[in-house]
Amino acid sequence: MEDKTDPVCGMRTSYSKAKASNLILKKDGKEYYFCNLKHKEEFSKNPLKFSKGIPWYKSEKFGKVFPWILGITLILFSGLSMIYNFMTLYMGIFFILFSLMKMPDWKGFIEAFSTYDILAKHIPGYAIIYPALEFILGILFITNSFISVAAWITIIALGIGGIGVTLKLLKKEKFQCACLGTFINVPLTKVTLLEDIIMVAMASMILFL
Repeated sequence: MEDKTDPVCGMRTSYSKAKASNLILKKDGKEYYFCNLKHKEEFSKNPLKFSKGIPWYKSEKFGKVFPWILGITLILFSGLSMIYNFMTLYMGIFFILFSLMKMPDWKGFIEAFSTYDILAKHIPGYAIIYPALEFILGILFITNSFISVAAWITIIALGIGGIGVTLKLLKKEKFQCACLGTFINVPLTKVTLLEDIIMVAMASMILFL
């Protein structure tokens, strides 16, 4: 069956997957397909909100291009931070920015994050506190406080998170990445894994070099 586009986020989902997960909604003689239950509920409550089309930051094209721009930026600045010795400052800024992106739609983040993060699936409340945890890590790195503790938390949280991302990528399942919250369309890609690897590598350098 031909892939269908989620009218809320712009991501494509197959007819078979949408049907199996009860993510098809019939309205006014037309069928709409969704990548998750939250989007189906949002659309059913206010279909007029999405009748004017998908905003550019939720479009499929943006979702394909933006992760690679983000990946290149992360690699570039992480390299510069190592060369010019501002690695902890960079890590602090990274964590604070990413946490602030998650906070406006905290509930949406929790739902998206719990679909692929191993700790979020098995530890009640972990997804709830994760944006706040990132923010605290950012403050610790920027202020150079309890650096060893912050580095270990980074290795554990993002290391296990990277495993969850890898498992989803190996299964070739389409899921929304919650790394920048849910207001923009960022699909789960290899760039998501790259973010985890970079932070784990930098935290390891702090501890062992």
